[in-house]
Amino acid sequence: MADSDVTVEILKDIRDEIRGVRSEVRELRTDTKHQFEGVRGEIHELRTETNQQFEAVGATLLDLAEQHRFVVRYTKAISERNADLEPRVGALESRVDKLESR
Repeated sequence: MADSDVTVEILKDIRDEIRGVRSEVRELRTDTKHQFEGVRGEIHELRTETNQQFEAVGATLLDLAEQHRFVVRYTKAISERNADLEPRVGALESRVDKLESR
C-alpha cells in the first residue's frame, strides 16, 4: 500500500504542476496579446502620421509645380515681349541717329 500511496502522491504533484503550467501559459498568452495590441496601436498611429506627412509633401510638391509653371510662363512672356521690342527699339535708335545728325 505504501507504494500505491507514493504513486498517488507523485501523480497528484504531476497534476498540480500541469495545472500551474497551464495557468502560466494563459498568463503569458494574455500578456502577449496585450503587448501585441499595444504594438499594433503604435503601428497604426505611425502609419497615420506617415500618411499625413506624405499628404503634406504631396501638397507642397503640387504647389511648387504650380509656382514653377507660373515662373516659366512669366519668363516666356518676358522673353517674347523683349523679342518684339528689339526691332522697334532698333528702329527708334536709327531715327534718333538720323535726327541728331541733321
